[in-house]
Order: sequence, then C-alpha cells, then structure tokens
Amino acid sequence: MKVNKIVELKTQYSFEAPVFDAHGKAGTSQSAELKNKLDLNSYLAPFPGETYLVKVSGESMINEGIYDGDILVVNKRDRPVDGKVVIASLNGEMAVKTYRDIGGVIYLFSANDKFLPIEIKPFWEFEIQGVVKHVIHAV
Repeated sequence: MKVNKIVELKTQYSFEAPVFDAHGKAGTSQSAELKNKLDLNSYLAPFPGETYLVKVSGESMINEGIYDGDILVVNKRDRPVDGKVVIASLNGEMAVKTYRDIGGVIYLFSANDKFLPIEIKPFWEFEIQGVVKHVIHAV
C-alpha cells in the first residue's frame, strides 16, 4: 500500500459532537445521552504536534481494515514494535506495512496474501516515519 499524500494537522479548529450509546433503547430521551461529548481532535490526536494524516492507495493492507483511499492518523514519535502498522520509507518510497522483528531481522508484512513479506537489507535506505494509530474510511 502506497502513501499518496501527507497532511499536517491543524489544531485551531475543534470538532466536538455528542456521543450516543449504540446499544440504548429505541425511543429513549437524548438529554441524558448529550452529557457525553467527544472531541475528535483530542481522541484521534492527543499529541497534535506528533501527529499527521496520510491518504493511502492500494490493497496490500485490506486484512488490517485499511483500504484504498483511507486516511491514516499517524504518530511520528512512536517507535515501532513488533506487529504494529507503520509508515515506512523504503528506498525513497513510502509504504504502509506491518512491522516485524524476527530474530533481529526487520520485515515489512502486508495484510493481504497476494503480497510477500519484505526483508529489510542493511544497504537499503529504510526509516520508520511513524506508527498508525487510527484508520478513517467511508462506509
């Protein structure tokens, strides 16, 4: 899966909305439910200076629930740990993959059986650009 666009977060705007219990009873009063509000900025990017958005294309991460055209919320300060989805720069190209450290050897795995794992070679240009925290996609 390729990175199409990277966008820095702007924090001067707030996006707060009421939170409703999806398991509530039909016809119940909304007044009790309106006490709970969620600020999406705080939820998606608790550290805005460390967060950026990425728009992706491709099908290599579909088994992780990441689809063509999705927007990823990425923390650029988090260090990758085994099994986390990351944004990686590999020989000048940005990719979305699952980070794996197997016996001290770093691999990038796709979440689609059509794609083989990539073993990171010592002479390659390789850098982790951040760890994916959230996926935003239309339903």
